[in-house]
Amino acid sequence: MKLTSTVAALAGLIATANAHATFQYFWPDANTSTNTCIRTPPTNSPVGTLDATMSCNVNGDTGVAGKCTVAAGSTVSVEMHQQFTDRTCTLDAIGGNHDGPVIIYLAKVPDSSTAAGSTASWFKVAQSGLITADATTQTYYWATDALND
Repeated sequence: MKLTSTVAALAGLIATANAHATFQYFWPDANTSTNTCIRTPPTNSPVGTLDATMSCNVNGDTGVAGKCTVAAGSTVSVEMHQQFTDRTCTLDAIGGNHDGPVIIYLAKVPDSSTAAGSTASWFKVAQSGLITADATTQTYYWATDALND
């Protein structure tokens, strides 16, 4: 379940805001996946408090030891799954009837080991919403459906 976007320049901390799916792996190029340079959420549970550390689900002000270098203009991808430990792709990334948009944010930081998500300068790198709709049959195809395909 990978989404791909071209990023002009990115180094360091990678993060996303999402509900009921977890951003588990970052692909700095087409052949390499890693989770050592991102803050992986500990669960897919909804965020219970809306304080400054909610970036990356929880613990948004805790740095990560790994570094991912991304060349300007490179194509990067993120991999999302419903359950934290499941990369099998046998379950939908967004389970149940959680139809809606998918929006991915990243932040460039000087040092991912000390970066705080609450003070990072976030920028949107990808978004998708309602892709197709048929009002007659009430059939709707959302970005979450595309993520699951």
